Amino acid sequence: MKISPSTVRRLRTERGWSQDQLAIASGLSLRTIQRVEAEGITSMASAVSLAATFEIQLIELQGEPGVPGSRKPLFAGRSLFLGIAVITLASLIEGLRPLDFSQAGFFMTIMVLVVLVGMLVALPALVELVRKRQFIGIALAVMGTPLVTLLAAGVIYAVASGRIPSWYLSAMGLCGVGLVIMAARELQRTGGPGNT
Repeated sequence: MKISPSTVRRLRTERGWSQDQLAIASGLSLRTIQRVEAEGITSMASAVSLAATFEIQLIELQGEPGVPGSRKPLFAGRSLFLGIAVITLASLIEGLRPLDFSQAGFFMTIMVLVVLVGMLVALPALVELVRKRQFIGIALAVMGTPLVTLLAAGVIYAVASGRIPSWYLSAMGLCGVGLVIMAARELQRTGGPGNT
């Protein structure tokens, strides 16, 4: 498969990587990276690996030499935040439900399914972050996301019931927002999932 050597070189240098570092990040050999940057010829599997490493579409690797890509890599850690928020919301709803034992089994089944969906959303990003040893970003996300979810649910409840959210709910939620922002910056700075 033919890809643009200058595009690969540009994407590598934009990240401040050596050819050795790109080889490690992509799971390819150093010789493969050297050949790609010299000749622009590689296997489909190697091209797919490079595209995944750079978080771009495969077609962007085939672009004209020297033409910068217009797409900036997206922050891939968003699935971690979303999954934690879903799990938190399910836990919050479970804790607030009335004790009606006639429908307890059905309600519990629904909540377990929602928690499983949240875990399925968050797990791939979490595994990737653990593999990359991004423990600070994980800890900040795990502490902040439930607080932001609690704030959002509390504000929605307060607006629906015609009340003003309590000051301690607002304070906790704003602390959570700060933690989530710090987590996002940490994961983006250190190369969150997919940004090896």
